Amino acid sequence: MPAIETGTRVRIVTRTATPDDAKSGLYYPHFAGLTGTVQHIYDHDEVSVEVEPESLTAEIRARHASVRNQMKTKWLDGLSEEGRSKLTEREKDFRLRYVILVAKKDLEAIPRSEAPSQPVRSATGNSDEVSPRRPTSDDLSKAEEEELLKRQKRA
Repeated sequence: MPAIETGTRVRIVTRTATPDDAKSGLYYPHFAGLTGTVQHIYDHDEVSVEVEPESLTAEIRARHASVRNQMKTKWLDGLSEEGRSKLTEREKDFRLRYVILVAKKDLEAIPRSEAPSQPVRSATGNSDEVSPRRPTSDDLSKAEEEELLKRQKRA
């Protein structure tokens, strides 16, 4: 198991919340199963994790996208016409990060190459209501390599 350090891909463990968790604010049951990347490790074993949007429930992911779009619109509307026209498409791309603070003991390191083992959960947690997982860039690269190998063998 890889050590947890800045840049490590992690999953938040599933466990029962305790009264100490309510006091510290570092673990909530709705965090369980979320995956992300460690951004910073603070004293007292507190870790900030940037959550992968794909690991959010469909409802929370939709709300996250809605808030991002509202903030992007407000930001662009605050710029002058000249300022907006000078922005490149990359600069116009407004990325809203979802970062949470958790205890280091509630994290498990997962290999970067591992595709998310859990499909995207629904808000009800019902296993019958699962949203499809979007392929990652690693998934797409692997599929592309496999296709190229197939074509080379045929030729």
